[in-house]
Amino acid sequence: MLPSLKEGDIVFFKKYKKNKSILKNRQIVIFNHPLKNKNLIKRINSVNQNNIEVLGDNIEFSEDSNKFGLINNEKIIGIVTSKLIIPKLKNFLIQKNRSTSLNPK
Repeated sequence: MLPSLKEGDIVFFKKYKKNKSILKNRQIVIFNHPLKNKNLIKRINSVNQNNIEVLGDNIEFSEDSNKFGLINNEKIIGIVTSKLIIPKLKNFLIQKNRSTSLNPK
């Protein structure tokens, strides 16, 4: 899913509920891989009544519907709602403040 998501990113998602959740093109979903025992995160390219077509954002290297076909809606775990962004801190130091410590030395 590069560049939108990279391995190790933390995402928040809403659990998918069949007949209650609405799937739309361009949404990012988490689903069970149809052929392997693992989960994938991909973007919905098209939706029909029982299946979705998913594509990765990096199409040239993506493992998606171009390789394994349509995904049955029952394989969907959730719909990604946001990504946790943690800023990179170059110079970060935690130092004990001796003047406010219970045991100043």
